[in-house]
Amino acid sequence: MRLLFFALSTAGYGETVIGTSLAQQLRPLGVQSHFVISAISEPVLRRSGLPHTRIDQEMGPLARLIVDDLVQTYRPDAIVLADYFTFTGVFQNRYRLQPWFIEEYGLPVLPIDIWEWEKTSFAIDMFDEDRHVDKRILEMPAHLRPVPLAHPEIEGRAYPFRLWEGTERVSRRTRQHLFTTFGLGPRDRLVMLPVANWQQLPEDRYDSSIGTHALRGVPRLLAHYLAQLPETTHFLLIGQAPPEFGELPAERTHVLPPCSPARFSTLLGSCDLVLSLNIGATTLARAITSDIPGIALTNSFAVPGTDAVEQVAERLGGLTDFVREWLTGMVPLHRLRMWPLGFHDFLEPILTANPYTDAFPDIELLDEPAVVQGIERALYDAETRDRYAAARAAYLTLLDTQVDTRAAFTEAASRAGLTL
Repeated sequence: MRLLFFALSTAGYGETVIGTSLAQQLRPLGVQSHFVISAISEPVLRRSGLPHTRIDQEMGPLARLIVDDLVQTYRPDAIVLADYFTFTGVFQNRYRLQPWFIEEYGLPVLPIDIWEWEKTSFAIDMFDEDRHVDKRILEMPAHLRPVPLAHPEIEGRAYPFRLWEGTERVSRRTRQHLFTTFGLGPRDRLVMLPVANWQQLPEDRYDSSIGTHALRGVPRLLAHYLAQLPETTHFLLIGQAPPEFGELPAERTHVLPPCSPARFSTLLGSCDLVLSLNIGATTLARAITSDIPGIALTNSFAVPGTDAVEQVAERLGGLTDFVREWLTGMVPLHRLRMWPLGFHDFLEPILTANPYTDAFPDIELLDEPAVVQGIERALYDAETRDRYAAARAAYLTLLDTQVDTRAAFTEAASRAGLTL
């Protein structure tokens, strides 16, 4: 069987990693895969060894000619969208193409459904408005869901597969070498703060009062929290980190330029903790499935004006002076599960009764004591670390017993009229 994957994110490659992981897991079944990608994903494809074709935004509608030629020469049996949400917007917004031209090829379409769309209203709470999404996925006979983030059970037409097979853990020698390079000692702890390109470089469509506040203000708040951690705590930032992180202790902050996927994996596997402002982040999922501690930070409070600050204080049992002053100067602030966009209400169905959320703590961003103490205990308190390790182990056991990528794909393909 030959699959043609579309992985066209232009500001990050989490979806591409999910797609290449699926393709690699299907190789033992004799499945061949070819990827259509944007420039940002080329390092991922080079590392994977999977063949790929790149299209660029400058091509505009002419990009279809390349896809037409690829379908004619490669002769795929099916098309895989990695992922559905990105696909629905990229061709229309970047290439001025109606995305469903792919249906003219007469091939089954299998979408990778990261967000469990059937459980949503097809509207994403982004900044201060809802963004509506095409419902065409409801017409497709089978959906592929990556675990994590999705639920591990087969549900109707939805078939779960492992987002990541293997581990990012590195040897003790590799970790020691990295620590020595950074000037860290054996008692030091290293925290990775992953920030994707789309979080660092907002585009015009992100320009709103709420978006600007969150983009600039949240890193400043987080830097205030992190500066309170023990002096043996170091911070690893990769890429163009938000300038507000410049408030972190310079001697304990390690900023690296964008690096290859292989180098990133080594850095991830050497860390003591992944701290994420995006509960749906691929990096957080890769950490958890590699038995690396992780913490997500969430803001569950909409604060439209200063009069709402006291309501937040009441619900949290109080606010520190710093957070109160910061929040008063920040309003309006929207609810956040994926900084700086929002996605709070949209992600509620996928997180409800999801065992993935038991594998790491999810801490309220505006609760300063909880954030500072939660990170410190995750790094230094043996009892806390053991408890979190047990939670990760339970989740990994569940994945091993419930999620079989090759079996799930075989069933999904059959439902779409394909035979392996």
